[in-house]
Amino acid sequence: MTGGYSLRRRLLAVVLTVVALGWAAVAGLAFRSAHDQADRLFDAQLRQVAETLAAIVAGGEARHVAHELDEHAERYDLPVVYQVWRLEEEVRQRAGGRDRRDDAPHRGLLVRSPSAPESALADEAGFSQRPFGGRTWRFYVVDHDGYRVIAGQDHGERYRAAAALAWHLAWPIMIGLPLMAGGLWWGVGRALAPVGRVATRVAALVPGRREPLGSQEALPTEVGPLTTAIDGLIAQVAEALDKERRFTADAAHELRTPLAAIKVQAQVALRTGAADTRERALDQVLAGVDRMTRLVEQLLTLARLDPAAPKTGFTLLGLSDVGEGVCAELAPAALARGQSIELLRGPGEIRGRRDWLEILLRNLVGNAMAHTGAGSRIQVATGAGPEGVWLAVRDDGPGIPVAVRNTLRARFARGADLTSEGSGLGLSIAERIAEVHGGRLELEDGLPNGSGGHGLAVVIRWPASYEGAGAATGSA
Repeated sequence: MTGGYSLRRRLLAVVLTVVALGWAAVAGLAFRSAHDQADRLFDAQLRQVAETLAAIVAGGEARHVAHELDEHAERYDLPVVYQVWRLEEEVRQRAGGRDRRDDAPHRGLLVRSPSAPESALADEAGFSQRPFGGRTWRFYVVDHDGYRVIAGQDHGERYRAAAALAWHLAWPIMIGLPLMAGGLWWGVGRALAPVGRVATRVAALVPGRREPLGSQEALPTEVGPLTTAIDGLIAQVAEALDKERRFTADAAHELRTPLAAIKVQAQVALRTGAADTRERALDQVLAGVDRMTRLVEQLLTLARLDPAAPKTGFTLLGLSDVGEGVCAELAPAALARGQSIELLRGPGEIRGRRDWLEILLRNLVGNAMAHTGAGSRIQVATGAGPEGVWLAVRDDGPGIPVAVRNTLRARFARGADLTSEGSGLGLSIAERIAEVHGGRLELEDGLPNGSGGHGLAVVIRWPASYEGAGAATGSA
């Protein structure tokens, strides 16, 4: 047996992996969303700071600007650097004895935050990102009534604020994952509990027990097909055991009588001094051995047909061809008994094994020969019609009453003539071979006999829907 694995652990691993990957994707999206949202909020904050400072500078006294700016900047969580510049008109400057126009307006720094340098932090109006102090900063520049206000925030601090926001969103997920794992472990265990109980009941099965596994409780739909299949297997095994037990008991009973007779005749041959008596005893021993040989052959054939026979080696066969071979084989024995065998060739062919069909027909003709007297007539006929194909063996013997015909299907059943040489297995073997080939054995009235009645007819019928059953060219 190869190493197994835990279905519960595998399901848990698959579910948690999928959930963890999904949550990781959600966390990544949450962080990206948080970062974008934080950028928008901080940009709005920078805009508000810059515009507020511009309004303060434009409407207030210069000595109050620094105090107002520091008080305003302290309201925000992230540090803000700022500068306020006074814009001047374009002026001409002399340099090297010639005039030069400076395209950039000259500025006068009015006030700045303690960490801001004296040089301009940014020149572009609106938002921009520039290095400052070895790090990347986000700046906003606004011009208002002759003043330029520059406000900036550290981009790294912004990133850390966004990460903190994302962490506040993600920590419930990280706490919930182990809780979910425990819940899944418990839930999957409860869901798989019926499988464990079914396994326990299967392990407790004993030969001959036929109680269905799923009859004690309602099972999940996923487990139902498994228990149904096991119940079917249990029924098949129980049936096979019953057949084997019945066959073994019947065979032992059937073999006991000829073995005892052979032993008695052998003892007579050993003890007698008369040559003619010894000769008769030995003849009886040989006859018993022949009967035992036939019985063992039929038992082996029947044992081989009891299991579900795979349909291997099946070919398309004409039933009249099979009948011709068997009739030719048994004709000398029939003539020796004063009997006649007649073959009525008709259309009809099926897919099957020739050797098995020959055994079927040989048993049916042999039964007819054994249960009819001298001068009897045996007829083998084949044919086909709209309802399917058929093979019939009819005789004009004493016949069997309709009420007791079905008893002949049992193994070792010999009908009314208990003195016949048969073992009672011929009809059982024929019926089993017919079933393997998709046919059905029926017992009907046979040929008219001299007493005003009818003999027995054994008919094998194959429905038209059976694969390979159909008409074959032949003479009636």
